[in-house]
Amino acid sequence: MLRRLLFQHRQTGTLIVAITGAFIGMFLLLAALQLYSDVSKIFGSGQNLNGTQYLVINKKVNLLNTLFGGKKGFEQADLAALKAIEGVQNAAPLTTSRFKVTVSTEDGQQGLPGMYSQIFFEAVPDGFMDVKTSDWRWKEGDREVPIIIPRDYIRLYNFGFAPTQGLPQLTEEVLGLFSVNVNVSGPKGSATFKGRLVGFSDRINSILAPQGFIDYANATYSGIAPGSEVPSRVIVACEGRGMGKLAAYFADNGYETNAENLRSGRLQAALNVLMTIISAIGILIVLLALLSFLLYAQLMLSKSSWELQTLIRIGYTPAQLCKRYILFYALVYAGVLVLALLCVWLGKPLLGNYLASQSPDLQLEGGMSLNVVLAGFACAAVFTGANLLAIWRGLVKLARS
Repeated sequence: MLRRLLFQHRQTGTLIVAITGAFIGMFLLLAALQLYSDVSKIFGSGQNLNGTQYLVINKKVNLLNTLFGGKKGFEQADLAALKAIEGVQNAAPLTTSRFKVTVSTEDGQQGLPGMYSQIFFEAVPDGFMDVKTSDWRWKEGDREVPIIIPRDYIRLYNFGFAPTQGLPQLTEEVLGLFSVNVNVSGPKGSATFKGRLVGFSDRINSILAPQGFIDYANATYSGIAPGSEVPSRVIVACEGRGMGKLAAYFADNGYETNAENLRSGRLQAALNVLMTIISAIGILIVLLALLSFLLYAQLMLSKSSWELQTLIRIGYTPAQLCKRYILFYALVYAGVLVLALLCVWLGKPLLGNYLASQSPDLQLEGGMSLNVVLAGFACAAVFTGANLLAIWRGLVKLARS
């Protein structure tokens, strides 16, 4: 009887419009968040679509460099121009070894024959590295040099070199047990150090040694002071949304980088913009739906003012009446939330099948992100809280009049 009295002036058409708007807005918002989570996992574990992307660049080598020699490097003005590009967070040179390096292993180490190879080292500032280890340090007088190699090198050995030579495949843990002889030589002298693998990089496709070791060896064995040479390669840290402008700048200035990484970064930037737009539209529709619910509640209170005042006079408190209204709105918002989550859950396999048919690499993981569910509950809580505040104020105002 009380429920019928409180909701006798309910306008069903207005309520349906508000519910529909809330569902559409919440579905778009939750779908965008779920897609953001899934695509981030495709591009890398835990990677944020708008997070930092790292590119190693160099200037193009032309025929004149081939015929007459000379090196193309990056001046300070080039670095400053890179850092000034919108979205670029930092840029730093890679320091290359200017001395000869050979590495060799002892025969029988870890059951393998002795190996010998000529290599080179590079160094990057620690802030650009994706390998964090306490072993990454070197000072003058140390005889052991920590080394980081690209993880791709392990795959090349295990699935390319080892099978053709009848050698066993190696894990990262086994490689970490290796000790190699590092022989360095230059015009000013030579020396032998012990090298040890301390990590494997997915970001930088080069053999890395600490900056301190490269600077020391360049000065000691080749007579080249730190910072005296123009760097030939630079590593750039850029936000995902700035990849488009960065790619255009590279093309205009004749810079080269891994085309696949650049293409991936531009795709991530485009997806980020798309999902931002979808999220913005969803939020706008949600806000409009919330406004519709608030106006609907105010209108219902206004039309039922005489009945509400009568109920208050005969002993009902504003809290008791507010509880009835909020229970109704909580059920409405719960239904909208469940329906929106259900549509996202049902729609994800359809999108996953479509993406997988376009490329085997675009495989979506099963299930929904916990953050999406929490975001849905947060929206429902905001809706309920806003209506609770509006209805409570309206009832208190009626009680005082």
